Amino acid sequence: MPSTARRRLLVVLASLTVALLLADLAGWGVADGVRRAGAVVLGPVQRALSGAQPDALTALERENVRLRTQLADERRRAADLGRLDELLGSTTTAGRTLVPARVVASDLSPLGGRTVTLDVGSRDGVRADSTVVSAEGLVGRVVSVAPWTSDVQVLGSAGSVVAVRVGPAGTLGTVRTPVAGDVESRPRGSLSLSTIAPGTAVVGDVVRTLGSVDEAPYAAGVVVGTVTAVDPDHGQLTRGATVRPATDPDAIDVVAVIVPTARSTPRSTTGATR
Repeated sequence: MPSTARRRLLVVLASLTVALLLADLAGWGVADGVRRAGAVVLGPVQRALSGAQPDALTALERENVRLRTQLADERRRAADLGRLDELLGSTTTAGRTLVPARVVASDLSPLGGRTVTLDVGSRDGVRADSTVVSAEGLVGRVVSVAPWTSDVQVLGSAGSVVAVRVGPAGTLGTVRTPVAGDVESRPRGSLSLSTIAPGTAVVGDVVRTLGSVDEAPYAAGVVVGTVTAVDPDHGQLTRGATVRPATDPDAIDVVAVIVPTARSTPRSTTGATR
């Protein structure tokens, strides 16, 4: 086959490939029709190219690989944008100053728990002891900050204790990772709830952060998880419970760092009038 004709056929084949990739990416309803038309046209083209030189076929294969890689990248970016929209539209983040971020590394601690590294740091306004959330709820808190990255101690790590409110009544309590010496065993990946005030949690109760001064290290009202089981009654004033975390630590991807906001003016003294 003459080289000029071969080049024209290569252009036709590459163009049809691009059309199919764009149709898939856009989710057009005509994608199936484009594929059928492409099959009709590509059949003769592929047969004509069967006698093409190896270099020309290699170049076409490289172009196809490049286009497929580009399509995969675009799909990943579209998925990230969808998760970010969901996060920014959640009640957890409403009215708060946020720094969107993505997990770029993850490390399991030998003492238990997980640390993740985010692609934002001090240059983005992130500070230590900032709350990190996903669209589902609490992820953890920032424990160290570099100019371009920050490390987050994920909820459920060893030594991590979070003050919470439980259920509609807002009963005070704490959640932490279960330890070997606990009276009651907990399923792997769950949290142990201990209520401080007299009261009993109920299965299905939503557990939220109590909050800290100036929202560091934990902002108030962030969903921690849901009560899945209540400990047996042994006559104690308070009963523990098992909590399923709202965020899966093995699937953390797109998150947001809540930037703590210090009080602009001191709280007025009780009874003082001026």
